[in-house]
Formats: sequence, structure tokens, C-alpha cells
Amino acid sequence: MTAPRGALRLADGLSLIAARLSELGIVAMTVLLTYEVVARYVFRAPTHWTSDVATTVMIWLTFLAMGYCLREGHMIRITAVIGQLPPTGRKAAEALSLIAILLFSVFVLWVTSRAMMDSIAFGRRQPSMLRMPTWIAELPIILGFAILAVQTLAELIRLPGRPAPEFSSSAEQELPPTDMEVRR
Repeated sequence: MTAPRGALRLADGLSLIAARLSELGIVAMTVLLTYEVVARYVFRAPTHWTSDVATTVMIWLTFLAMGYCLREGHMIRITAVIGQLPPTGRKAAEALSLIAILLFSVFVLWVTSRAMMDSIAFGRRQPSMLRMPTWIAELPIILGFAILAVQTLAELIRLPGRPAPEFSSSAEQELPPTDMEVRR
């Protein structure tokens, strides 16, 4: 029983590390864009590289965070129908959803890994000022979907031992009205 438990902890740890790297990416992107604004509007010396680098960092942070989002239940859900199902139906819907995520992740891994190998083989570069190799922006897709696939397997393994998912209508309500809306 320790091998599956260790594998589950490994999947969770991998997702957590990737999420922390994504958080650092948000900080880096903020610093880069702040630097560009100061350079452009204060010193009248815009850079030619910050947009390319910030966009690449955004790609990295977006894809690396997917496994953690699944683990924490932050994926988008449409619960109008499945929220009305009995517990066994909600659990079955959750299993089908996880299987669909896993199959899609494997498909994306297959397609993007082939595309990245081609990019490396042909020396493709981005059509931008920096002309970065395209594999730099393709690699996070592969890593992100690999982490998502591993986390999905972990969630599938955990699913039988968990209670059926609950879908609270209070979490899906609209935001409370603002002061301006109340005064009207």
C-alpha cells in the first residue's frame, strides 16, 4: 500500500512544484512589464525584448499550473446537470471527466512532442524581435500536460475512496451587488 501512496505524494509534489514555479513566473512577468513601462515612459528607451520574454513566461506559467489546478479542484465545471445527480452519478461523472482529461492530455503530449522535435530538427524560430527558438514555448505545453496526466491518474486512483463531489449552488452565485448598484 505504500507504493501507491508514495506515487500519489509524488504526483501531488510535482504539481505543487510546478505551481510554485508558475507563481514565480507571475512575479517575473510583473517585473519585466514594469521594467518596460519605466524604460519606455520614464527614460524614453523602450526595450525590444520584454514583450517576447513576458509572453514566453506567461506560456510557461499557464501550462505548468494545470496539474495543481486539477488537484485543488479549480478546473472549470458545468454542474447544472451533474449537480442534480445522486452521489453515484456524480462520482461516475467525475470519473468520466478525469478519463477525458487523461486521454486529452496523452493526445496533446503526443502531438506537441512531435511538433517540438520538428522545431528542434528544423531550427524553427519565433517570428518576433528576439527570434527565440520555438521549442522554448513548446516545452511548457509538454511539461504541463505531462504533469496534468500524472495528477489525473492520481485523482482517478483516489476517487473510489472519496465521497462523491458536492456542487454547492452558493459557490456559483453571482457576486454581491456593489455599493453603486445598491444605491440605485
